[in-house]
Amino acid sequence: GVIDQMITKEDLLKKYNISEEFFEDADISWEDLECIYDDFLNKKSKKYAHILAEFQRSYLEDTEKAGIHSYRTRLKDAEHLIVKIIRKKKENYKKYRGLTKDNYEKFLTDLIGIRCFVLFKEQWEKFHSYIIRQFVDDPEQYIYDPVKDFDSDERHQYIAEPPKAHIRAGDSRHIYENILPPDCIYSDKIYRSVHYIIKYHGVYLEIQVRTLFEEGWGEVEHELIYPYYREDPMLNQFSELLNRLAGLADEMGSFFCKLKQMRIENLNRQTSDSKRVDNLPETSSEPSKTVDADCFEGKAGHITGQSTLEDCLNEVVKE
Repeated sequence: GVIDQMITKEDLLKKYNISEEFFEDADISWEDLECIYDDFLNKKSKKYAHILAEFQRSYLEDTEKAGIHSYRTRLKDAEHLIVKIIRKKKENYKKYRGLTKDNYEKFLTDLIGIRCFVLFKEQWEKFHSYIIRQFVDDPEQYIYDPVKDFDSDERHQYIAEPPKAHIRAGDSRHIYENILPPDCIYSDKIYRSVHYIIKYHGVYLEIQVRTLFEEGWGEVEHELIYPYYREDPMLNQFSELLNRLAGLADEMGSFFCKLKQMRIENLNRQTSDSKRVDNLPETSSEPSKTVDADCFEGKAGHITGQSTLEDCLNEVVKE
């Protein structure tokens, strides 16, 4: 029997700002949605929780090895699952028209969700190298038709879709361009993260990799807007501003990371020079603050000649 009863259709539509017309256009019966809700929550959730725990134990507990700062995991909330099906059936009917109460697990690849966090955007590369060493990334095995391409062999574990980088318009692409194909870098998104879909013990799990700053914005945005108040102009304006601030924080974090590396290299050069040359006159013990501007990329790249760290920072602030 049903252990946890789904809320009524009227209450669900009101709660998630879905019109009756929108629901009708989704072309799925309320009875089928109730069956999906019951099946996932009361029959499948324990299985999914076990698979998630095993993946976490096998691949994520050693965060240093995985190249990440930290991570979060979750199983899809059954009520949110129903809402997602309604929206996907309406907004992307061509892809989801074949979704039924009997095959929904083949269409929804984020029933298990994992968020991996890095401090700087560039650190994503280490996680990417790590995950493709653990799971085969073969385009021949990618899933394009959710039903026809579904692999029922639970022993077969692999990356099921091409990894995708979601960035905002205007964001730098160079971090991803040397690793991902151009058609896997999406620059018209409102959020930033890299997505992986992995087939693991017969089910799909989704991994998103993003910075801590981006996660902070994403949590606020999800609470206020996504996906139920996407048309509210005031909330969207607030979200856009916060998103830009998060993006600037990420850029500054990457910039400081480069500054630190340059500082270390500069000090190492000084140490090396002092060991090789012992007949030079004494100089100030304070480390030099001058850096080669050619080492900089991006916003400070137009600085010419020798510039101090303060000069570089001032140029970034001006921009």
